[in-house]
Amino acid sequence: MRFCFVHSLLSGRHIYYQEAMPKKQIDNIFAEYVLPAANEELRNFTKRFKVKMMEQVVASIEYALQNNLPLIEIFQFKNSDFVITIAKKDYLINLDHIFKYYIEKEKYELCTRVTMLQKLLKERSEINEKQKC
Repeated sequence: MRFCFVHSLLSGRHIYYQEAMPKKQIDNIFAEYVLPAANEELRNFTKRFKVKMMEQVVASIEYALQNNLPLIEIFQFKNSDFVITIAKKDYLINLDHIFKYYIEKEKYELCTRVTMLQKLLKERSEINEKQKC
């Protein structure tokens, strides 16, 4: 049986899991990153805290890159075992969407960090491609 781990930015601990990701209990999480489970409540929450949630994603990707993590846990749903994760292969596409949103909403002060992470991911990707040859 193969075990892997991810670092939970919510609990600050490594979470070990089997390939199928069994249900897990996460404690000591920050309340602001626990998402409401009800549809209408979730819709209102995301409208109200969209930029803050995007900053959580950016910070999580930055942490994952610093620690070479294959997967990061971003959010947990209230009263649920479900969590939202991002795999390493999806870091760049998430940053691209966040950057586009920041530009559309004229949140230019938040763009620098995102572009720095995009550049880092592209550089690492180019290095990996060269090593394959």
